[in-house]
Amino acid sequence: MKTIGALLIFLLAACDESGSSPPSDWNAWSAWVEARYPVSDAGGHGPNIGSDKWAGALQQKLGIVDDQGHGPDIGSLEWRAAVEQKLRGALEP
Repeated sequence: MKTIGALLIFLLAACDESGSSPPSDWNAWSAWVEARYPVSDAGGHGPNIGSDKWAGALQQKLGIVDDQGHGPDIGSLEWRAAVEQKLRGALEP
């Protein structure tokens, strides 16, 4: 399954070099995020993309939550906006 996920990420990244808006569908959005800011290591090891564990690891990595774990609800529009905002800051030169 991870091989399929890695292939999906590769294809999405290859198709979206324009920096266009992220997709609205959760699975496509998760793959879009993973292609830009991987939670998995270089070997593809990590939680399944789009899973609660993946989202939790992503929010920790990006600092979406505070030290007590307070922040927007995972998967909410507010949470996704916070992820996208952090990605813009993390990926800018």
